[in-house]
Amino acid sequence: MAVRMSSPRELRLAIVQVTAAGVLATIFGLLLELRFPLFAPLVAVTLIQVLCAPHRRGLWLFLFGEVNGALVTTMFIPNFSTRHAALNALIGAVVAIGVAYATTPRNPIRMVNEAIEPVLTRLAANTRAIAAALRAGSAPRAGAAVFSLNEVEVELLRLQDVLRQVRRSALLTRLSRKNLAEYVNTAREIGFAVRDIRTLARHAWWGVLRTGEPVPPALPQMLEALADGLAVLRDEIHKDGQPHEARPLLISAGRWVDVMRAQPLSISAATVAASADAAVLDLLIATGVPLNDADQMLRRPSYT
Repeated sequence: MAVRMSSPRELRLAIVQVTAAGVLATIFGLLLELRFPLFAPLVAVTLIQVLCAPHRRGLWLFLFGEVNGALVTTMFIPNFSTRHAALNALIGAVVAIGVAYATTPRNPIRMVNEAIEPVLTRLAANTRAIAAALRAGSAPRAGAAVFSLNEVEVELLRLQDVLRQVRRSALLTRLSRKNLAEYVNTAREIGFAVRDIRTLARHAWWGVLRTGEPVPPALPQMLEALADGLAVLRDEIHKDGQPHEARPLLISAGRWVDVMRAQPLSISAATVAASADAAVLDLLIATGVPLNDADQMLRRPSYT
């Protein structure tokens, strides 16, 4: 789920932003009858990358500083109109901010959360369906849940697309006191949890139910607690709040592993439990818990 490389769509947006900023700054400079408006496009192009570039922002900040340094040196050049150069730079800055505002999402955090919600809805419903199938010993019901989980790929692709769109508004979001990186991290960890839940569903269906293996009594209870945690996490994300209320439910799901350790388990049942445990860990991290703390919450009953 991590999005590191520039996608074609993101690259196109960057080209549009840089081109629009440079061209508009030059046009405004010429309309104001400034002679050779060099600083306007230079400031516009470098500043818009400082505001919007998802990576190598330090390089663009360095280049922006170099442009401003060149602007300062004009004060010491004989017969050079420093006033015109400063006006050029001001035009470039205004254009860059305007283009950045016009071409980035107004509420990127809501966009990310709206893309996460259907993923969590599908995970919660099908995790609960797997738990019910294990209780009833119904392989067909488990198989239906497995095939339903396969359809999550469409929702994950939509989520990845949204993450690419909002990456170029990260700095603007921080200026509004919201850290987009936290929400992107939540989306990434939920992507890991999807992988784990699909694994447990396949093993519950094909390994446990189709072969008639005994179902540990604690296993359906673990999956039901996991489904409850997923549902609460979805509701919290819907409110754009901090997903804290889901943590106790997720921890209670993880604690069922301790119960099953004392029982003889088949390989398939153990795989289902281990995959559910991994999903719980990923989801705790998705709620903002650091990795080491999340592991302590699951492994140490005395942790508070």
